[in-house]
Amino acid sequence: MKTYNVLVIDDEEKICKIIRIFLNLSPKIKNVVIAKDSIEGMLKLNNQEFDLIIVDKNMPNKSGLEFVENLRKSLKHQKTKILLISGCLTKEDTLIAMKLGIKEILVKPFNRQRLMEKLDGILVSSSIE
Repeated sequence: MKTYNVLVIDDEEKICKIIRIFLNLSPKIKNVVIAKDSIEGMLKLNNQEFDLIIVDKNMPNKSGLEFVENLRKSLKHQKTKILLISGCLTKEDTLIAMKLGIKEILVKPFNRQRLMEKLDGILVSSSIE
């Protein structure tokens, strides 16, 4: 079975810890790395390979959507799988996310089952492409 490396970018430490616990319960997940903001997330991306990025929309400095927009400018990350999480999304946010190639959005609060359903959707589609 293929296992995946996941980068979680969220300024809320509690959310990061919960996601890490949820993901570590899955045999599909090899490694979970946490970043507290988009700057730290970019540094981690420069040093490691990730199969999936889970990014919060609302963060200080740069939003999750701005982070993904910058990420997509790099050839290396144009097809990186992304799960956007947010407590509140506007219609405009959703349209921007779709334009950036984000196929899955998870609304806070969420449980482990919802998170894993979203990840399965993303990871299954990546193994088909």
